[in-house]
Amino acid sequence: MWIKNLTVFSAKDPFTWPVSELETQLESARCQPCGSQAPSSEGFVPPLKGEERMVFAVEGFVYCVHQEITRLLPGPVIKEELDERVEQIQERDDRRVGRKERAELKEQITFELLPRAFTRSRRTGVLIDLERGRILVDSSSSTRAEQVVSALREALGSLPVTHAGGESAPTTAFAGWLRDHRQLPEDFGLGDRCELKDVKGEGASVRFTAVDLGREEILAHLDTDMVPVRVNLSWNDQLEFDLTDGLDLKRIKALDQFQENLDSMEADDAVAELMARISLQGNALRNLLDGIYQYFQVKADAA
Repeated sequence: MWIKNLTVFSAKDPFTWPVSELETQLESARCQPCGSQAPSSEGFVPPLKGEERMVFAVEGFVYCVHQEITRLLPGPVIKEELDERVEQIQERDDRRVGRKERAELKEQITFELLPRAFTRSRRTGVLIDLERGRILVDSSSSTRAEQVVSALREALGSLPVTHAGGESAPTTAFAGWLRDHRQLPEDFGLGDRCELKDVKGEGASVRFTAVDLGREEILAHLDTDMVPVRVNLSWNDQLEFDLTDGLDLKRIKALDQFQENLDSMEADDAVAELMARISLQGNALRNLLDGIYQYFQVKADAA
């Protein structure tokens, strides 16, 4: 278990669910096999193979895994079969196939091909911080993260969380950090990547990688209509990540000492290793987010 990307949803108050209740609710929302005529199936699965537990809890954190199974039936495959059948009808009956008939043929072809389509499974880790009232979804896609939270909400019956924003504009803070790294919050350091976007023109963007973010070229862009929408940071000599203007974390990477702690956890006992990893990364992310949320005055609204 290692969370690489982070989309965070927050509640106004800590969560009070008993772990046993979460186990029961997610068991009832277990991902079922994708039926022959079903385009997809989703739900929750045990985080560890060979283990039936749906959740693993330690030190105020609960870890679970969402899974989506999708049947792969590419549009070009359907179109090719559709064009062939339309051509056969036109040659046989000497008539034109109308729009309604084409739509019916397409639906029939999909019905016939779907059972033979391959399936793809996609698993997404979810770390629930009970003490802070946060849902941490390991996804770089906001759409995917919303889907996972919706599935969790349906399983639990209620989940009053929102993708909270700060009272101060992140892009303004990012620009200040690039101009003067001393404006960064305590324990945070400036990295070597950033993305700037033209918010008033045609939406052009430019990315800088493996450079000194204080270089004149970058600062010159800030004097135009370009604003920083993504900045690479380090935190407390433990983690490196990209922070977006939506306060999501991307490309989370363990720094040397933290990585050594992770490597020392490798053991024959998969359950013990997972619990240790949940505790180690969970506490680090909790403290990191505390610093970011305090700086940007993030408040969760009632959902």
